[in-house]
Amino acid sequence: NALESRTIGGSVTGLVGTGLALLNNGTDLLSISANGTYSFSTPIVDGQSYVISVLTQPTSPSQTCTIANASGTVTANVTNADVTCATNTYAISGNVSGIPVAENIVLQNNGGDDLLLSADGNFVFSSQIADGASYTVTVLTPPPSAPTCTVTNETGTVSSAPVTNITVSCS
Repeated sequence: NALESRTIGGSVTGLVGTGLALLNNGTDLLSISANGTYSFSTPIVDGQSYVISVLTQPTSPSQTCTIANASGTVTANVTNADVTCATNTYAISGNVSGIPVAENIVLQNNGGDDLLLSADGNFVFSSQIADGASYTVTVLTPPPSAPTCTVTNETGTVSSAPVTNITVSCS
């Protein structure tokens, strides 16, 4: 029996960014621009191994892609080396000052994700925001004896990094 050459591939799901590039066995480069099926151009002979890796992760928005069944020994066409991409998420945080002793403030991000704070200092919302998405931090409930609160850097778009420069000052 002659050894057969086999194709190596699978499907891509969740891709919304650009620039995804895969490698097979460190040399066979394949750029992926859309969801769907893919196959490397260089076939692999029966009995030989394959190892698929992500050379570059997608950007705009930034994503992390993982590969199921990324390696093995070829005995048939490989059609289940599936790539799943997910948009990266980042924390929204900052600093609050001017909260009187024994009082609280409630902050919100994007009209939800309520955050109750009872002391000055750093804060982080519990829900992270996807890369490329917008955020708006507001004061839902100010401290009773310091009802005037100013929020600085309260709106923006997440850009491949955590947001850390929001300040809330109450007086």
